[in-house]
Amino acid sequence: MARRKKRITARAIAWRIFFFVAGSLLVGFLTVFLDAELGIYLPRHFAVSLAVGIAVGVTFWLLRLLKHPPLFLRDVPPLAAGLCAGLGVHIARFWLK
Repeated sequence: MARRKKRITARAIAWRIFFFVAGSLLVGFLTVFLDAELGIYLPRHFAVSLAVGIAVGVTFWLLRLLKHPPLFLRDVPPLAAGLCAGLGVHIARFWLK
């Protein structure tokens, strides 16, 4: 028996756009806030990397909790996403100096 393809409705697209924008804003706000807080105790280079990693991990966890994981990263654990994002920022800041 063949599987039927699910039709994507306008409502589903609107929800995906909403969660994409909300997730992006949450990552941005958390990164700025955590960078300001961690910057007091750590050098700026490490504070930014940690802030991005924590913000991405928390956002992925919340989106997964709300049953709306990111579209292309649906099977990625939040901890792995946060670690990769933080490491990526760390490497980029190190190379761009």
